[in-house]
Amino acid sequence: MTDRSQNHGFPEGVPAGDDVDLRLGRHAIELLQAAREAGEPTLIAQAEAMAMAVGFVLASRLPGGAPETA
Repeated sequence: MTDRSQNHGFPEGVPAGDDVDLRLGRHAIELLQAAREAGEPTLIAQAEAMAMAVGFVLASRLPGGAPETA
């Protein structure tokens, strides 16, 4: 079980549920950076797809509602 009272390096005042969103976004970015450093086209494509999916999910949680799709 995760102890939500622990500080995981996130700014003060961030609600407990938002830390999951922040960690998910940071993980997607770090995975994409690692794939680019590795230089493997397949890993890069998969990491980019995951980062776009994570971005879409996080954007859908914004107060404005669902993100626009063209």
